[in-house]
Amino acid sequence: MYLRNVLRKLAWVFPLGVVAFVAILCISLVGCSGNSDIANGTGSNAGETEIAGIITATNHGKPLVNALARVWILDEDSMHVAYEDSLDNNGVLEIRSAVLGEKAPVQLLETRSGDSLSTMRWVNLERSPEQTLSIAASETLKGSITNNGVAVEGATVSILDKSVVTDANGNFEFNDLPAGVHYAFVEGYFGKFSYQMETGLNEGATTNNINLADSIFTVVEDFENWKKQTFIGKSFGQGWWFICTDSLQGGGSRASAGVDSENLFVSGDSAKSGKSLHVSFDIDEETSGHYGVIGFTIGDDFDKAEMFAFYDLRKATAISFDARGSGKISLQIVKRSDKGEREYHESYFVTLTEKWEHFTFTADDFDTELIAVNAINILVIDDTEIYLDNIRFDGISPSMWPSLGMRF
Repeated sequence: MYLRNVLRKLAWVFPLGVVAFVAILCISLVGCSGNSDIANGTGSNAGETEIAGIITATNHGKPLVNALARVWILDEDSMHVAYEDSLDNNGVLEIRSAVLGEKAPVQLLETRSGDSLSTMRWVNLERSPEQTLSIAASETLKGSITNNGVAVEGATVSILDKSVVTDANGNFEFNDLPAGVHYAFVEGYFGKFSYQMETGLNEGATTNNINLADSIFTVVEDFENWKKQTFIGKSFGQGWWFICTDSLQGGGSRASAGVDSENLFVSGDSAKSGKSLHVSFDIDEETSGHYGVIGFTIGDDFDKAEMFAFYDLRKATAISFDARGSGKISLQIVKRSDKGEREYHESYFVTLTEKWEHFTFTADDFDTELIAVNAINILVIDDTEIYLDNIRFDGISPSMWPSLGMRF
């Protein structure tokens, strides 16, 4: 059963095989500045090929005149500029398809006016060829690199065409970046890896503190700068969290906090690191099909097509997270069936204790392939208290992520 009147920012799930949810599309800005030798939209072929997209940039509602605009393509271990030109007197740039070559799954649009104002957005130009970008103040991105907990000196960190080198304490800093989540590439004696990194983090946030002792992974969420979207979802304006129970269908189960609650997070000794999510479920076992759920979509709404709604996670070696508390939890996968319908697959249940543990679920823990996945849920069917942190897709690097999106 699909409840179409559920709040737009809420997704809800039946634990016994019936799930409904709505994911909200939102915009996240990422980017940087620089120059590359690339095709220019004002070249001689400008009027001879079809238009792949139209960028319109504004500054406080007014056209951003004669500013720089770029289209970036994400490669396996770097990014490159596929198209560059200046906005016209109306703040508009037409992007010609010929210079883009073979279309990438998504492209990154950048506009920049000087060093202090810039903006970026990941888009699918094939599905949404007209994009309006609103310029904003640039920000700083800070972080540190460690290897088995020891600071890494001399590692090169690259974001688009900006690069910095870590100091003796493994620290680095970028200036003049648009606010948001960035694809960063870290290179040194250990090889080259991609990570997501975010601007504007508060002191104590751990998103940009990367330990190279780990194998490749994509951070889904560590709750340090949580704004209802998952960390990975901020890149593409997707990935919305939900917390719900059978009370949506008139049942008696309740959650101690919702996604809007001021009490949703803990810090200090109660947290794993920085901040951790904390919610308790009071399950009414008299309710038929009783349940409680913490979950998130990894793509767009199940029925939307502007960006990717489904992702192929077969390359993931595991879905893992840190948790403690009391009661039992199961990991539930929401995916698209061959007939285009929702399917729900649960893992075995694990028991939480008061000690933080790292839980790992592999593809073998489900009775299905991890393909065409739309949402990941933590399911409870008994009274349960959960502290949650550091959710990851192990075996998938961030630079792989756009290529895993699926169309139907």
